[in-house]
Amino acid sequence: MALLLRVHVSPKLIRKIQLSTVPESVKQLQDELQAKLGLEGDFAIQYEDPDFGNALCNLMDINELPAGRAVLHLIWEENASASPPQTPSDHSAISSIDTASVSSASSFSPSSSTQTYMRSTSQWPNPFPIPIFSYDVELKLRKGNEVYEKAGANLSVTRNIKMEILDKLAQEMFAIKAYPDKNEITSVAQELVSKHPCLKEPGNGTGYDGWATSIKFKLGNYRSKLSEAGCSEVAVNRKRRGEEDDSGTNRFSLKKPKRGEVNFIPDAPENFNDESLENERCILEDEMKKRDKNMALITQKMDITFSLRRKEVVEMQPLVKEMQLRWPALFLKEQL
Repeated sequence: MALLLRVHVSPKLIRKIQLSTVPESVKQLQDELQAKLGLEGDFAIQYEDPDFGNALCNLMDINELPAGRAVLHLIWEENASASPPQTPSDHSAISSIDTASVSSASSFSPSSSTQTYMRSTSQWPNPFPIPIFSYDVELKLRKGNEVYEKAGANLSVTRNIKMEILDKLAQEMFAIKAYPDKNEITSVAQELVSKHPCLKEPGNGTGYDGWATSIKFKLGNYRSKLSEAGCSEVAVNRKRRGEEDDSGTNRFSLKKPKRGEVNFIPDAPENFNDESLENERCILEDEMKKRDKNMALITQKMDITFSLRRKEVVEMQPLVKEMQLRWPALFLKEQL
């Protein structure tokens, strides 16, 4: 039986691979991952357990893996370094003044004390990978699909089932793109009904128009929750009552990534805020004034301050001259 895996190699690199057969042991699975992803170093494997709301559990026995497909997280041992192969998405253009400030995933060190949460690609998957839902919902869907195949009867979708499906889809979609367009939302609804035909809507329509509408509104609600929680990428679009532009009108321009952009406004790295990032920027600025520059230190500080730099570019829209004064390292050839 084939096994489809979504592997979180690092916060910057997430890969999708398919194994023709299920490995016989955890060690064999590790060897398969090292061979297919070109990894070096020692790591443990955690998996998202659908029995506990997809909470992470250490994989101790290969039989613990969910059947058919699973989401894995690689936990690198201290002093080990991941060396995954470079992919085209590692060097995708940001389409802005900060284009070259994101290091490739191959330079990420899992043992680093600084964790960043950034997307690795902006390309919408086709087909969209429908996630595994909670155990009770998956059980009901499986039974519903069997009844649909035999009698053509649709599943009676309760509020709890629908909320579970929409919540999980919204999370998976946001992990790829914060503001998917109409066609991308439709593709998710279409793939949902294709995988679980018992969810098809009765009538002569496509059978998934209602799901597409529900997904659209659920994603909007999910963004609102993230905005309240402080997610930078959606909080930048929070419109306040009474705000007006220079012309006195109440126009509102949505700030979202353009085609091909990734990490539009990522959140600050773990254990950092705007104040501490500004201190890092000052250290970076002082280092740039030296004749013999420490390029390793500069690269490290540029990686850490990426979120602050993107926030300035999007929210303040500074001139290039201002960026040269505040971020001189951005214009080094090593950052290209």
